[in-house]
Amino acid sequence: MRFLLWPSALAILSLAAASPAFAHDVTRSDSKIEIEGREARVYLTLNVKELKSPAIPLEQFDLNRDIPRVWDSIRQHYFVSSPLQPSEVRLESASVIGGPLVQLRILYVFPADITNLTVTSTIYEVMPAGHQHMMNVRAHGFVHEAILEAGRTEASFSAAKPSTPQVAWQFIRLGVEHIFTGYDHLAFLLGLLVATATLGSLVKIITSFTIAHSITLALATFSLVSLPTRLTESLIAVSIAYVAAENLFDFRIMKRYYITFLFGLIHGFGFSSVLREMDLPRSSLALSLFSFNGGVEIGQITFVLLIFPLVQDLTTSGWKRLKPAVSICVACLAVYWFVQRAFLG
Repeated sequence: MRFLLWPSALAILSLAAASPAFAHDVTRSDSKIEIEGREARVYLTLNVKELKSPAIPLEQFDLNRDIPRVWDSIRQHYFVSSPLQPSEVRLESASVIGGPLVQLRILYVFPADITNLTVTSTIYEVMPAGHQHMMNVRAHGFVHEAILEAGRTEASFSAAKPSTPQVAWQFIRLGVEHIFTGYDHLAFLLGLLVATATLGSLVKIITSFTIAHSITLALATFSLVSLPTRLTESLIAVSIAYVAAENLFDFRIMKRYYITFLFGLIHGFGFSSVLREMDLPRSSLALSLFSFNGGVEIGQITFVLLIFPLVQDLTTSGWKRLKPAVSICVACLAVYWFVQRAFLG
């Protein structure tokens, strides 16, 4: 069993090292689509400094000069259709909304009223590896959400009101996806697991982390508390580095489940970024939040159930190199994430 841990326990480390894009760094674009009669109006926001084609250095970006090039590239990788193809597609306006973020307002006009809508995005082809496109579609007062990426380039929506089970399942799935593409959160959990000896300790740690991130996830989603994204993501990296340091130098300033609770509060703000970017209506916010949090927990528990038995097997077999080896890898990733988020993001 001892040789089975490395491909399993360190999978997250190799995935993270292989990709320049991480779950909570700014490596995503988003679009909000409003449907009214025959028209679908798209508000598409992207980071121009991430564009590989056309590659435009941020300090040289000029809105009037460069937007036609950006639009030519985006229209080849983003398309909206109904049962009928649009009779007109036009860029209505473009604006800089802060730093490197540019918003394109695109109008699609169809021959008949829109009853179903299909969105196709291959924007990831002109963005950094691992890029995700977050999107929502508003129709008749209701919101439908999806994430498009290399493994899923198309999403279809009905203009009809989604049922409660459909909304719940959609956000449960989104929460699970968020965990398994959230390499920083998985690295944090891995750092905790390699230093946890008993099932009782594991239950305390996971419970305290769950309670803490659920609190701040709710507060941030309902806009009751807000932290700057750069601060939140930098502190998440610090939390990962601290757990690795505790493992390496074998010290504790307090019981680990207390520390996990404090860091869980920070991680909750990171989880909330997905829901906040979707700009969900108040009418479905509670259900979306509860379901998303449930999906996050399913993802975490699945990861723990896969890794913890292997950690215990290696620990009881007397392999003393496990904790320092994994902790060094986790610490290196944490330092990289901190520098990237605090100074280069």
